[in-house]
Amino acid sequence: MITVAEINIAPVKSMALVPMTETRLDLGGIADDRRFYLVNSQGRLLSRRQVGKLAQLVTSWDADAGLLRIIFPDGRTLEGKPELDNPVWTIIWGRRVRARPLLGDWMPAISEFCGQPALLMMSDLPCQVFDEFPVSVLSRASVEHLSSRMGLTDDECLATDRFRPTLLLDGCEAHQEDGWMNRTISIGDAVVRILAPDPRCAIVDQDPVTGEIDTEVVRSILSYRPNALAGYFGVYGIVEKPGMVRVGDTIEVG
Repeated sequence: MITVAEINIAPVKSMALVPMTETRLDLGGIADDRRFYLVNSQGRLLSRRQVGKLAQLVTSWDADAGLLRIIFPDGRTLEGKPELDNPVWTIIWGRRVRARPLLGDWMPAISEFCGQPALLMMSDLPCQVFDEFPVSVLSRASVEHLSSRMGLTDDECLATDRFRPTLLLDGCEAHQEDGWMNRTISIGDAVVRILAPDPRCAIVDQDPVTGEIDTEVVRSILSYRPNALAGYFGVYGIVEKPGMVRVGDTIEVG
């Protein structure tokens, strides 16, 4: 039986994941996932590709109360209702996304942490700041298999949050999710269509807590899953039927 082991979001893209016990999958994904993001002085996405230690920032976003919190490694905390500047256009993986910069203490604190000018943005609409597709799916078995191929013991197994899956699944064979291409998976009240393999970049070489490079995960993926385009690991999907999903829900493959 295949079940949902974890549901993860990142209220601010590239910052620490926030686990959830339940959430609603809308047509565009999870409304609170990556509602905020960083851009550089040219208005282009600033992520852990450029600043790995963004992983050290712990965030929360209460959409009902309109409260954002960012906790820095030294314990300093920024919290409040974001005051927003005028809307601007930013570039997210080739897409134009309209968003508003946050005013106040957010900018100087984050810029200092990043070591470069950084603007914290709130997208005008939810579900806009995804990479290629809004839902990523990965099985724990795939992570355990990769870890074994890397010579890691059970105690040393790669942390699943290194791969930042929206949905982590238990009860699969290793890479079983690869076989769901262009098929649907029913999860709770929602239906997700799997559309593409997930191309991995150097971010998965980073420790998911510190953001420091600590191993060669991409190279290890390519060693047994060779591909001229990317090291594919896990799959991407879109939501065909919105609905609630919960940890423990059974997955049915259509």
